[in-house]
Amino acid sequence: MSALLQLHSSLWIDLKRYLRSPGLLLVALAVPVAAHYMVPDQDASYAVMTVNGVKPVLTAPVLGLELGVLAATLLTPLAYIFLRAGPTRHQPWQISDVAPHSRVLSILGRWAADTAALWMLLMVLTLAGLVLGVFRIEGKNNFFQTIIGLWLPAAPALALVAAIRLFLDARNITRRWLGDLTFFIAWIFLTVMGILSAEDPETKLMVSRPFTDVFGFISPIIGSVNYPVTNITIGGATNMGNSISVDAWQGITDATYVQARLFWLAISAGLAMLAGFIWEPMKTRQPKFKKSNLQDVTVAPRASISDIAFKAPAAVAAGSTNYLAVIISEIRIILKSKAWLICLAVVAIMGALFSFRTIAGPAILLILIFPLTEASSRWQAKSTRNLLDTLGTGKIQRTVLLFIASLSVAALVLLPACFRMIITGEWQWVAHIGAMIFLAPALIIAAGYFTRSAVTGRMIMLIIWYIYLSSATF
Repeated sequence: MSALLQLHSSLWIDLKRYLRSPGLLLVALAVPVAAHYMVPDQDASYAVMTVNGVKPVLTAPVLGLELGVLAATLLTPLAYIFLRAGPTRHQPWQISDVAPHSRVLSILGRWAADTAALWMLLMVLTLAGLVLGVFRIEGKNNFFQTIIGLWLPAAPALALVAAIRLFLDARNITRRWLGDLTFFIAWIFLTVMGILSAEDPETKLMVSRPFTDVFGFISPIIGSVNYPVTNITIGGATNMGNSISVDAWQGITDATYVQARLFWLAISAGLAMLAGFIWEPMKTRQPKFKKSNLQDVTVAPRASISDIAFKAPAAVAAGSTNYLAVIISEIRIILKSKAWLICLAVVAIMGALFSFRTIAGPAILLILIFPLTEASSRWQAKSTRNLLDTLGTGKIQRTVLLFIASLSVAALVLLPACFRMIITGEWQWVAHIGAMIFLAPALIIAAGYFTRSAVTGRMIMLIIWYIYLSSATF
């Protein structure tokens, strides 16, 4: 009974934090807007799902399948951002790390709460899809088939994201930027694995392999048609004006596919339990002291308090804020880490030696993401904001100064690439360099300002970086 009480307590505490947070409501309000574009009408210029270059006729199960595969693939990074930067990102580790309790049950309860929060958003998406289906479905409407088609791919995928997030949060090394990078790599790997595993090396056709399709977005589409499938596109295909009838209900309700979705849901619970087994207590950062300062303290003679004469401090008139000093201070904090300083120096040298579009540019953008996103959230906690408001600069001023500091760091790193561009006359990269100097810091600072977290800006910039890298022609 005590185990069930602990599991219930861990689940209910985090779930109440989600329900009380305005973040869940704001995301829930944004979901119907996103659903409007996830289900385009017949005359739209794009199609969210195509089979062999042709979009399927929008029936009730196809509507659910389209929303489900989009939620299971393209929306999973947003789900990770919501969890990582959401209301439960701060835990009372000072108490929980020393209190006697079962880590496994505690993490399992937190996983259930995270999954429940994501499934609440999935319910909102379901309701929005049902409303859109009344106006856009071609043929007879069937709410049950739409719901099943949406939840079978998406629900286990979101549960897996919740488990991965807790697994990365179990160790100190992955509780910060390295965890976000690890999730991004895992998301790319699992998505690509689902696509590559569905390709038959002999016939070069796509076949249904539900158990290796982790996000469950390839197998039901292949199982919906009775002809050879050569390619499937999700999210960004052009609407060629042609439509083809598919039996999406057949692909969704395939016994092997349903078993595979239940299998990955169980894997998610197992991964959450594993996170409890490997959980590491929070490691606090100790202040660093120079040896000279320590020697001065030990050598200095000790004086009695009664022997120290009282001297009233002199009144100092408040002056205007030295904005240049604030900018320089922000730059010094951004470049404080020796590891990032070395990485920035290396990619700056690469900018002078290698081709910008294929090698130097992607390398510079990737390395800039991490120190700039850390800086974007450094002073954004509510209590810290309130304290800084008493020191002369307002929120907008601090944000502008931080943007100028981030811009300066990006410009300094890109300076060798600018020299190479001028010498070689490769003026076509001016827009790319300008975007990295101005737009990238602006997006990062804005994300940190509005979310008070580095996770959102980091994940968005990593996706942008991957698109930028993939679009390069070698």
